[in-house]
Amino acid sequence: MKKTSIALLTLPLLAGAAHAESSVTLYGFLDAGLVYVNNQSGHANIQMINGQTNGSRWGLRGSENLGGGLKAIFTLENGFDTSNGKLLQGGREFGRQAFVGLSSDTLGTVTLGRQYDPMTELIGEIAATSMWAWLGTHPGDFDNLNSTFRVNNAVKYQSPKFYGLQASGMFAPGGVGGNFGSGRVYALGLKYVKGPLSAALAYDNINNPSVSVLDSVLSPGQPGYVSPSKTPVFSGFASANVWQIFGAAASYKIGQGSIGLVYTNARFQDIRHTASTPNTGNASFNSYEINGRYNVTPALLIGASFDYTKESRAKYEQIDFGPNYSLSKRTDINLIGVWQHASGVDSTGHAAVAAISTLGQSSTPTQVAVKFSLRHRF
Repeated sequence: MKKTSIALLTLPLLAGAAHAESSVTLYGFLDAGLVYVNNQSGHANIQMINGQTNGSRWGLRGSENLGGGLKAIFTLENGFDTSNGKLLQGGREFGRQAFVGLSSDTLGTVTLGRQYDPMTELIGEIAATSMWAWLGTHPGDFDNLNSTFRVNNAVKYQSPKFYGLQASGMFAPGGVGGNFGSGRVYALGLKYVKGPLSAALAYDNINNPSVSVLDSVLSPGQPGYVSPSKTPVFSGFASANVWQIFGAAASYKIGQGSIGLVYTNARFQDIRHTASTPNTGNASFNSYEINGRYNVTPALLIGASFDYTKESRAKYEQIDFGPNYSLSKRTDINLIGVWQHASGVDSTGHAAVAAISTLGQSSTPTQVAVKFSLRHRF
C-alpha cells in the first residue's frame, strides 16, 4: 500500500544537541461494489456492498526515533462503510486498530492497545481470506482468520527475525475485579520465511468470548443474554466458557504463482445453555483449505480456493474463484464468485444452510454469490 507522508518534523532535544526524527503517515483503502446473491433468506438479491474484499479504512501511523535503534510507534485505524459513511467495528472511532508501543532493532517490538491477534496476522495472511476477505473466509469465520474480532487491552510482543523465524505473543487481562481470568485472552504465533517458502503456526485461548471478543455486554446466564454472533455456523456455541483456536499454514511460490495449504481447529468448551444457545458441552470445527494464485500478467492476478469444514453435526464446503486487475499501483478492480454448500445440523439446532460470510444465510443448503468491486489505496 502506498503511503502519503503528511508530516516530517525534527524535534530539538537537550538544547539542540541531539535530535529525534518524528513522522506521521496518513493512509487508507476504499472498497465498494455490487454483489448478486442467488438466495438471501429465500430470495435472490442485488445490493451495493462495502469492504468485503478489503475493509474500507483510513489511518494514522507514526514513529519517533529515540536513538540507539529504539523507536516509539503508534497506529490509529478507522473502519467505515463507503455506502453510507457509518463507522464499523461496533461504532468505534478507531475500531480496526489503536495502539502505541516501542520498537527495537535488536530486542523486538512491544505494543499496547486494540490489536490483531497472530491468527489473523499469520494464518490469515496465507489463507484465501487474504485475497477476498469476508467472501473468501471460512464459514462464519469461526477461526478468526478474517478478524471477526480484534483484542482490546492487549499487550503484544513481536521478536526480531532470526534466520527467517519470528515469534509473537499477546496477552489481554480480563479486567474483572475478583476474577482475573474472566475475560482473559492470550495468543501465540510463529512465522518462518525462507526463499519461496512461508509457514506459520498460531494459537488463541479466549475466556468468556461473548464479552471479551464478541462485544456482548452480558455474560451467558445473565438475564437478557443473546448470542452476539449472527452466523448460524457457530452462534449457538458463543456462550462457551473458553474458545480455543489453532492454525497452521504454509505457502510456496512457483514462478509467477503460489499454492497455499491451511488447517485450523476451533474448540468451544463448556458451552452454557441459554435461550439463544441451545447447546451444552463442547463443539469443535476442523477446516482444511487449499488455495492458489497466479499472475497471468503483472496487472492480472487469478485466484482460487477450496475449503472443507467439519463439525460433529455439520459440514460446509466452499469454492472461491476470481480475477483481480490492477489499473494502476493504487487502483484495481476485483471479481469473485463464491459457492457454498452445507449439510447436517448447525449450531442453532436447525438444518444447516449455506451462509456466505456477511451476506446473510440462504434458505437452502446451497448459496452462490458474485461480487464486483472497485478498490483504491492512498
